[in-house]
Amino acid sequence: MSELKDIAAHLVDIAGREGADDVIAEATDSRTHLVRFSNSEIDAVNSWEESYVQMFVAVGKRTLASDLRDMGNLDSLVRALVSSAGRAPENKGYGGIASGRFKYRPCRADRAIVNIKDPSKHVHDSISAAESEGADNVGGTLYIRHTRTGIASTGGALASDESAAAELSVRAFSQPEASGQAVSCTSRLSSLAAGRAGARAGELSVKAKDPVQGEQGKFDIIIEPLFLGSVMHSTMRRMSALYVDIGMSMYAKKIGKKVASKEVTIVDDPTIPSISQRAFDHEGMPTRRNVLVKDGVLKTYLHGTSTAKRFKTKSTANAGTFIPTLFTIPTEPTAFHPVVEPGDWKTDEIISDTKRGLYLNNTWYTRYQDYSTGEFSTIPRDAILRIEDGEIVGAAKNIRVSDNMLNLWKSVDAVSRSSEEVFWWDEASPPSTLPTLRIRQMNITRSS
Repeated sequence: MSELKDIAAHLVDIAGREGADDVIAEATDSRTHLVRFSNSEIDAVNSWEESYVQMFVAVGKRTLASDLRDMGNLDSLVRALVSSAGRAPENKGYGGIASGRFKYRPCRADRAIVNIKDPSKHVHDSISAAESEGADNVGGTLYIRHTRTGIASTGGALASDESAAAELSVRAFSQPEASGQAVSCTSRLSSLAAGRAGARAGELSVKAKDPVQGEQGKFDIIIEPLFLGSVMHSTMRRMSALYVDIGMSMYAKKIGKKVASKEVTIVDDPTIPSISQRAFDHEGMPTRRNVLVKDGVLKTYLHGTSTAKRFKTKSTANAGTFIPTLFTIPTEPTAFHPVVEPGDWKTDEIISDTKRGLYLNNTWYTRYQDYSTGEFSTIPRDAILRIEDGEIVGAAKNIRVSDNMLNLWKSVDAVSRSSEEVFWWDEASPPSTLPTLRIRQMNITRSS
């Protein structure tokens, strides 16, 4: 990995000699295997490698970033980037980059993932397990990833990082409108629970048979970690100081105030073993565990250097990528691995304690009507199970949860003692370690 760190340091040196005041270079090599399956058979196998450098330069307050892909022409690309930055308009919100004498935790990827040749066995295991539970159509994806990164900056960052991930998503059907989804996400191949994920998806698909049109009204909802992963995606973005600053967050002016029930503690912890474990943020600051919500009280926003200066506080080492993506704003402070601390309930106890409610496996299309107040809706998908007098009595379909995100978190009254790491598409992201929650009296409407 040292060669990536050396490449980054070399490019920082060139940019500095060209007149840049602040420079960050993050060099990455990645290898990905994909196994895709549908109709209970593998239908595509692919693998690819990528090498690139994400480069940020500032000439005074004139900033520019680029994703450099021509690895044989990096020096001239960096010179051109600095020249272009000097002609860019001033970025009035720019507050510099992280600086200091940093110490980093060593990270090493699981060699079993790094050296895997054919991951298809795990897909066959998941298909067989789903079918054994009664599913007759199984599909999904298995991604195997190995990523190496080196970073350097004029602020003193100089480090290497390495990660590995196995990400299995299984969706099983027992009828055209009866499905269940489960995932197994791990940084160690020995912990990949392909059979268990397949069995869970198959079990849920059978329970979801013969769904009826869901009723409208107020219901207690029990949400699985996969559903909660989508809620976390939305919640973490609103806790980013950038979104608070631009008026797109219901958490504005709420530091020190109650934003959830006392059952809820939320942290961001990229230091624990996970598929999103990382040694540094995108400014090169060493990552750390940050408590965002403690016993329902908001403690901090997510910060990089620039937002921390505007808010007159310190960076939480959550600087996001300087390169815009389809779903992110450049420099957006971002959560790397959210965790909802577990409670003391068993999931079966939560169900048996629920008089009238819904058990929700998964969701998508979480959208806000008003970011500043938290009015939102989301469309549950896969198994939607009806609960009466503590028992699952059938399945429902075509519903929408239409409520307020602050109200959702304040209405949590049961948290399971078990948690699992979840990650799926851009819905349940970033990778998170999450329990099952019960949320009292959520507003349910029809989705069609």
